[in-house]
Amino acid sequence: MPGESAVPSRALGKIKADAVAASISATALVLFDEKGFDAVTADEIASASGISRRSLFRYFATKEDIVVAGHAAYGARIVDRVKARPTDEDVWTSLRRGYDVLVEGVESDPIAAARTMRVVNSTASLRAHTLEKHAAWAVDLVPEIARRLGDAKARRLEADALTHASFACLDVALAHFTFAPGTSFRDKLDEAFGALRPGHAR
Repeated sequence: MPGESAVPSRALGKIKADAVAASISATALVLFDEKGFDAVTADEIASASGISRRSLFRYFATKEDIVVAGHAAYGARIVDRVKARPTDEDVWTSLRRGYDVLVEGVESDPIAAARTMRVVNSTASLRAHTLEKHAAWAVDLVPEIARRLGDAKARRLEADALTHASFACLDVALAHFTFAPGTSFRDKLDEAFGALRPGHAR
């Protein structure tokens, strides 16, 4: 029946589109890493990807999106990981475990992850996106941390501080992983969180 084949067809189309977008992104990141983000044109990316400029902008609205389009989706996944943690676990540990979704992504392709971070760190507009990303993640993450602290309203400031401190740990760990070849992002993230763990010896 027509209705029965439509859904699989749409799903297949989505899978194909995602694969093309991923291929474009991987190609562009190599160019950005080699030449610098601002020096690479949309025409170069399209040519290297085997598509037209017009097709490129059907997949990505801007050059920046080629690098950061997938980052926003991590926010909901981090919150889901935190929500799945034991209710009696300290919130700092829950936050660290929430970032395991990022650790898994980095470990699946550490070379590509390091390349992405080099491009981000060397481009002002992309560094600004990091702040926007953190703000977007905090919208759902801060209330969850406040809830886990036991009094969502009274402890909102504490939850906000802990959440943004965790962002700092994440950024520091990513930077050390990126610019120290052969290091483990997981280990660097554990080390950064350990440095700010409440009660950590100074």
